[in-house]
Amino acid sequence: MAISIDGLITKGKNDSDWVSKTDWNQFYSYIQSNDAVIMGRKTMDAFGKDCPIADTFNIVLSNNKKLHKSGNNLAIMSATPKKVVEFAKSKSLNNLLLIGGSETNKQFLKAKLIDEIVLSAHPLIIGNGLHLFDDDPLDVPLELIDTKTINNELVQLKYKVVK
Repeated sequence: MAISIDGLITKGKNDSDWVSKTDWNQFYSYIQSNDAVIMGRKTMDAFGKDCPIADTFNIVLSNNKKLHKSGNNLAIMSATPKKVVEFAKSKSLNNLLLIGGSETNKQFLKAKLIDEIVLSAHPLIIGNGLHLFDDDPLDVPLELIDTKTINNELVQLKYKVVK
């Protein structure tokens, strides 16, 4: 997830125009190394015509039964995180990449279905927007696995979720 140093993943409700090209390239490399991406409906909307994301299976969570978007690599579901993971495994999709948004991230974290968190910290203070895991108080221990600087522009932090 792209994140500002004040912990936000969007400017306002859904603006991610501040995410650097370097980070988008990192993001797409992560997509290529996984079997599927999982996202909420608002994240899908943010991708616009680029969703479903090519070359990977897309799972979109939405309670909107009138949502119409199609593709061979797309499933739109109203399900718990556990049911989403079961669905993915039934299709032999084992390496799953959760790409947001904040409500979806929170649901999967609360369900203890996140193994690792990778953050690309941007040198930016946004001040107003969506938090990485919504606004609910959480108490989840993490173990730092790796840090790296990317193009002298981003700091990428990789954490293991301690279960």
